[in-house]
Amino acid sequence: MSTSSSKKLSQFWRADWFVALLIVLAVVVLNQTTDVIGTLERRFYDFGSTSSGRQPSDRVAVIAIDDQSIANIGRWPWPRDVHAQLIDQLAAAKAKTIVYTTFFFEPQTDRGLVFIRKMREALTAGTGGQSGSAEALGKLIAEAEVTLDTDAKLANSMGKAGNVLLPSVYVLGEPQGKPDQPLPAFVARSAMDEASGFSVPAVRGQYPLESLGKAAAGIGHLNQLNDVDGAVRDDPLLVNFYGKAVPSMALLAAARSLNLGPGDIKINAGESVQVGKLKVKTDESARMLPQFYKGKDGKPAFAVDSFYDILSGKIPASKYTDKIVLVGATAAGVGTTFATPGYAGLSPAEMMAHITSSILSEHFIV
Repeated sequence: MSTSSSKKLSQFWRADWFVALLIVLAVVVLNQTTDVIGTLERRFYDFGSTSSGRQPSDRVAVIAIDDQSIANIGRWPWPRDVHAQLIDQLAAAKAKTIVYTTFFFEPQTDRGLVFIRKMREALTAGTGGQSGSAEALGKLIAEAEVTLDTDAKLANSMGKAGNVLLPSVYVLGEPQGKPDQPLPAFVARSAMDEASGFSVPAVRGQYPLESLGKAAAGIGHLNQLNDVDGAVRDDPLLVNFYGKAVPSMALLAAARSLNLGPGDIKINAGESVQVGKLKVKTDESARMLPQFYKGKDGKPAFAVDSFYDILSGKIPASKYTDKIVLVGATAAGVGTTFATPGYAGLSPAEMMAHITSSILSEHFIV
């Protein structure tokens, strides 16, 4: 080979376009055969999310069903009139929005309630016209029935408050046909029509007890999506149940705190979800990358107060006036936790605090 040919070949191998082509091919191969690119992207997001100087919203507060509360109130699950009492206190203090992350899927009636109702039926059937003693007994039975029906007490408190949000949860997946049951009316009133595919599809759902769902101001979804390393980094703002887009609890809480409803949530397919004047940038599946705020001086970004401290009056309910109050479990063996950027384990309520603040402050990451 001549000297000039060798020189031309050497120049060819060192040409900028050829080097760039090799780099592109190497990146494509790495992306197709390994998770190197995905890992780098996740690490970059983790760094960006936790290194920001952004401050969390002071409109968001967390009340924890913690170990102290369990020790003082009793083993979980508590009678639902306990939750009713907290809602009454927060409503009297004019909390802006009360958001529960615990599930109320099944009725919770005292075993004695069944017998009380049977006694009432027998008394009514057996007396025709009631004597004085039978009437007194009937009143006593009616009082016992009301006392033991804690579901009714909770529904009553939620209805009076008028600002309580409850969660639903869905089995995610692409529908192959029609649903077994349509979305319950009390869930559908918080949902939006969505046929563009700009949301995470679901095939089945679990919903609050009907009496509680009807009393609630809204029903959102509480689905979390885990990355391959098990961490949660985004929030699916919309879950699509056969053409009905159910908003996430964080999105619904942000909207309610701005005096907005589902009709004020605008879907910009493939780009964003708009709440009033807030425009939340998302990916093509309406998934938002929130800001996970750093703690300060060894304290978490959002202060977490004990359920029992509010119930007992140690912390005045007036602390939550005009705030979005997120209530959820953190006690050992009661709740679950999720790894997120900057945190080894956040409860659903604590994680929702970061997401809700990100929406209200437009602190999402693109």
